[in-house]
Order: sequence, then structure tokens, then C-alpha cells
Amino acid sequence: MIQLQDFSLENLASLHNQEKCPVCIDCGLMSYQDALALQVKIHERVVQGFLPSVVLLLEHPPVITLGMHKIHNQLLCSPSQLATLGIEVVQVRRGGGSTAHNPGQLVIYPIMHFDTYGFHIAPFVHYLEQIAIHVLSATNVQASRRKRFPGLWIEGRKIASLGIQIVRNVSMHGIAINLDNDLEIFNYIVPCGIDGVTMTNALREGGRSIPMYELKEVVQSRCISLLPEFCDTYKEKR
Repeated sequence: MIQLQDFSLENLASLHNQEKCPVCIDCGLMSYQDALALQVKIHERVVQGFLPSVVLLLEHPPVITLGMHKIHNQLLCSPSQLATLGIEVVQVRRGGGSTAHNPGQLVIYPIMHFDTYGFHIAPFVHYLEQIAIHVLSATNVQASRRKRFPGLWIEGRKIASLGIQIVRNVSMHGIAINLDNDLEIFNYIVPCGIDGVTMTNALREGGRSIPMYELKEVVQSRCISLLPEFCDTYKEKR
């Protein structure tokens, strides 16, 4: 796994013809705006064929993001009130509605070229969910999908939120997995615009405390090992 301090677009470009699997970059704690700018920069080069597919792994300082589905963007207090609490509000061009990020939540941003792997949207969503299932399983927490509601759930409680954007056949944004983050931030929104939803995390569900770097290693491993299950290019090789 590449550490952010060792990352450069030039070094990544040198891997383009060698790497047939996505390259994972550990970005540590990064502001949402900086992470978005990095996604955009990498996305453009992946679209142009200059870089391999990339997966960013990180945590965010407290931030609430609003998706493209305005009806699902529901704040329970004003952005100015949230600012006094140290919580940023950002409008982004991804699927889904309002969600929240803060430290203790593992965020996965795959910038992957669908043509390289033969992905389609539904299998790609399931691919991200399955990676998150493995991450949570490493903490001894068992989560599952819920029909018509992207993300992961435990008996009606939501533990992972998903929202993606596909531009020129390359993905952006991704999935956020609640591990030991402060859940109070979700009290300021209607998560994903779903009334009555209760947010949870691995700690609240009795999960083991696992160092974040170990869980990022799980992501890196599963990003590769799950490809044959969800993308056509690898299925054809079987």
C-alpha cells in the first residue's frame, strides 16, 4: 500500500503498465475538500489512460455531505449552526443524500475504470459492499445488504453508507464504514434521507477494536481478491 507522503502522480504513472489491479493509497486523516480535489485530479488521469485504477483509504474530520438527490438531503440544523460545532457542510455530485463523516470511520474512494474490469453499476455497488462486509467481519461484526437501500445494515441499523458517481466510465466517491466514530454527528441529519434510520458502528455492535491500518490492509486484499466475483473481465478468465 502506498502512503500519501510517498505518493506522486509521476510514480503512480510508472505503475500503469505493471498494475492490473487497483493501487491503494493510505491518505490518513484528510479534509473532505482536499480528498475531493485529489479524487478529481486522479480521476482525470485515469480517464485519459495515464494512471492505473486507484483506491483512496482515509478518514475525514467532521463533515456532512449532501448528494445529488435533493429530496434526500435533510439537515436538522442550519449550516451556520453546524459550523459553530466544527462540522463542515459540502454539496457533492454523487448519488444518495445527506451523510456524515468523522474520525473513526473508514472511507473508501475507488477511482476505477469500468472498462478495465468489465464492471457494471449494480455489481460494482455490491463489490464495494462486500469489501465493507469483510472489513466489519474482521472486527467480529456481521453486516448485510438491504434490498433497495445501498450500504450495509445490522437488524435495521445502518453501519455503512454508499454513494458513487460514474463519469466517463470511471468511478468516484464510494463507501464509508462506521467503526468507532462519534455517532452524534448523525443527529444533525436524516441519514440518506431515510426517516427513522438509526446509525450504528462496529464498537456499538460489540466489535473488536482493530487498528485502522490493519483494516486498510483488509480493504487492499479484498479489492483484489473479490474482482473475479463481481467483474466480467475476471469472470471471462475463469
